[in-house]
Amino acid sequence: MRPELAHARLQVRLLAAAPLLVEGTQLGLGPRSRRLCELLGPLPPPPRLAVVGSRAAHRAYLDCLPAVLELARSRGWSLVSGGALGIDGGAHQAALDRRVAQLAVLPCGRDQPYPSRHAALFTAMLDAPEAGLLFAQPVGTSPTRAMFASRNAIVVGLASAVLVVEARSRSGTMGTGRLALGRGVPLAAVSGSAGAGRLIAAGARGLPRPGGPTHRDLRAALDTFLGAALDPQRTIEEPTRPWPEALSDLRARLRAAGPRGLSIDACPDPEGTLSQLCEAELLGLVTEATPGRWVAL
Repeated sequence: MRPELAHARLQVRLLAAAPLLVEGTQLGLGPRSRRLCELLGPLPPPPRLAVVGSRAAHRAYLDCLPAVLELARSRGWSLVSGGALGIDGGAHQAALDRRVAQLAVLPCGRDQPYPSRHAALFTAMLDAPEAGLLFAQPVGTSPTRAMFASRNAIVVGLASAVLVVEARSRSGTMGTGRLALGRGVPLAAVSGSAGAGRLIAAGARGLPRPGGPTHRDLRAALDTFLGAALDPQRTIEEPTRPWPEALSDLRARLRAAGPRGLSIDACPDPEGTLSQLCEAELLGLVTEATPGRWVAL
């Protein structure tokens, strides 16, 4: 089937569906979150492993995803990812092939499934009883760069642990990794890419590079990491004050933007602002007043 036809058929199916409304507090966002998301299919049970990485992924990293998801299945973990091209899509497909419970968190409305090239993948997920699609925006909303903040915050909020498979130095994947570190969510990164190296230096658990037909060394290290992530002595650190000092510049920008809301495109450092918005939403400090425009709570 031609990609554009598959996308059109998926749109019709999504609009005809009856989604469940899920509150932000059920998605690991802050207790003051006002976000409502539409869910088709089930939320996967915990523990949940967030698998994220580059859209323009190298073949070696894509090839290790079946081994990663097979290990997750054998250890009783479900998958959450962002539905993007590259690593995200490879993880979702590997989970489908192994019937691993999973969720794709999409930065768009239900009638604008993104990316359109994943129409066949999303259709297969709708057909799988163990898979779900969560839409971070209301119907009628096409994704913009600012909306990836809410998607990434939800992915981390739902995760019991996060695995970065491949990352560039400046990317949304890096922001997701930093967010996990800041929240105290266990983070591992597969060695070999520039972004993964920076995350490992910042405190992520380093895992061996992919290699060999079974990726034995990577599987063994990931198995150890997943076991440690479920340590009952580990607790996620909660903020000790409403607005951390590290977010003071974001708070000032939000005040200056007024009730219309802050757009990251108006900020001198859009990537940095995007990362800060992810953290602030997880803390329940901000919300999207309208798609792509943020206000303080």
